[in-house]
Amino acid sequence: MPNPNGPKCCGQDFERVFDAREAERDLRSWQEDGLPNSTAELIDALRTAGVEGASLLDIGAGVGMVHLELLAAGAMSATDVDASSAYLATARQEAEHRGFADQVAYRHGDVVDLAEELAAADVVTLDRVICCYPDLAALLGAALRPGPRLIGLVHPTDAWWVRGGASVLNSLSWLLRRRDKFYIHRQRVIDGFLRERGFRQRHRGGSRVWRVAVYERSPA
Repeated sequence: MPNPNGPKCCGQDFERVFDAREAERDLRSWQEDGLPNSTAELIDALRTAGVEGASLLDIGAGVGMVHLELLAAGAMSATDVDASSAYLATARQEAEHRGFADQVAYRHGDVVDLAEELAAADVVTLDRVICCYPDLAALLGAALRPGPRLIGLVHPTDAWWVRGGASVLNSLSWLLRRRDKFYIHRQRVIDGFLRERGFRQRHRGGSRVWRVAVYERSPA
């Protein structure tokens, strides 16, 4: 069960928003319907870039779809960082079920707070995580701290209809006195932040709603 005293990341109560019921629903959807299209595209792009023997950092990993699929593709190890204890527990159970229990470490909390404690990683992934976090620079800075070769993102596009939908959802959340909020960060800001830190875009795709991008560290 979620810990009611768990971390309140950046004003968001992830323990309440991403509870055991949500985790079970996501796991069942993965098992019955397969990966979401954007997640599948992210995994395929990372496989193409090369993950054999790689160490992974999966931020906001949910039920573990990304890192478990990449471990199956030949990655060596993974660290799952999540602010939801329910999702961590579900991801751990699924790793055990798939035979990867000894290859995954789990950290509960806000990755920005934990960044200095995390081991080096070759590949960092944030699948539908940026949209939950208000401070883009802090989040991406934490993601880059392990010194990855590749960083993979799935996040909402900044098209007007997506921004409009987010505004409606946030208004409803305010009316219902919920603490969760949906953030649409500008694609040019994300690209510029990573480019300034030595990353070039290797893959860009997705849909009208979800953008999928993989960045690779440029040679020195």
